[in-house]
Amino acid sequence: MNQTKRVKITRPELIAFVGRYGTIICLLGMVIFFSILLPGFRSANNLMNLLGQTTILAIFAAGMTCSLKMGDFDLSIGAIAALTGIVVAKVLVNDGGIPLAILCGLLTGVLIGLMNGIFVAYVGLSAFVCTLATMSIVLGFCMAITKGISIWNLPEAFSFIGRGNLFGLPVRFVIMICLLFILWFIHNYTPTGRRMEAIGGNAVSAQLSGINVERNRLLGYLLSDICAAMAGIVLTSSSMTANAIQGSHYLLDAFGAAFIGAATIRIGQFHIWGTFVGVLIVVVAINGLVILMVPGYFTDMIKGVILLLAIMLSGAIGKFFRV
Repeated sequence: MNQTKRVKITRPELIAFVGRYGTIICLLGMVIFFSILLPGFRSANNLMNLLGQTTILAIFAAGMTCSLKMGDFDLSIGAIAALTGIVVAKVLVNDGGIPLAILCGLLTGVLIGLMNGIFVAYVGLSAFVCTLATMSIVLGFCMAITKGISIWNLPEAFSFIGRGNLFGLPVRFVIMICLLFILWFIHNYTPTGRRMEAIGGNAVSAQLSGINVERNRLLGYLLSDICAAMAGIVLTSSSMTANAIQGSHYLLDAFGAAFIGAATIRIGQFHIWGTFVGVLIVVVAINGLVILMVPGYFTDMIKGVILLLAIMLSGAIGKFFRV
């Protein structure tokens, strides 16, 4: 007689499974809940809207993951996106051409990334204070350039980045996927990624083991702020306008997504695909609330709650798995 073996799942194994995959289960539960409750949630138009929101936030959050991975903060990403959009728009309205406009936008991210990295890594300023100051300076500079007025009348060809399709997929979605894979490869399969992981674990030990902590922290800020510049380019192309405040509201969402990611699969570690899961959770939650016609101020409150819970969750689960 054949006896069927019963697989018994122990309590620690169940806790470990929920700890690693709980956020993904939560995401699937939210999608099912909103799909049943709100027919408009699963409409083609809303799915395209979800895709657009995911794309821009994922670019912001993936860049922020690079600095968070090493224990740093970058509060300037929204301001960088705004300045990038303004630089790109100024070049375009002055007939500088799309390639030159994109190059100038990316150089904006590089220059601010170098500034943040030098002050934090080499001068020794607090990452929080330094990037907060950078945010204030850049936003002030944006207001000075635009006088608080949006820049319009961008050439129609520029909209291809934010609104066009490539091989049947939105161009900005293709850009996001390419960026995520590049950062994933850097973090997981290059010496640079391993050094960044070591610095995030213990910067002093990493320094003693021969890792150039300053140079790698500088690189982290470069990656973060180049991603912010890319997000600014995509955002400007999508809206076909540029102003001093666009991009600023993505900061809190990007933080929330990254910390949710730190409680996904690789517990207590910031990583690209975990961050992407966090992005989906944030976007689906906000989109569902908008369809439910929840007032905007409640949405902002819920964003703060999501960030707080994400930080608590990633810290608590991380401690549990270290015990």
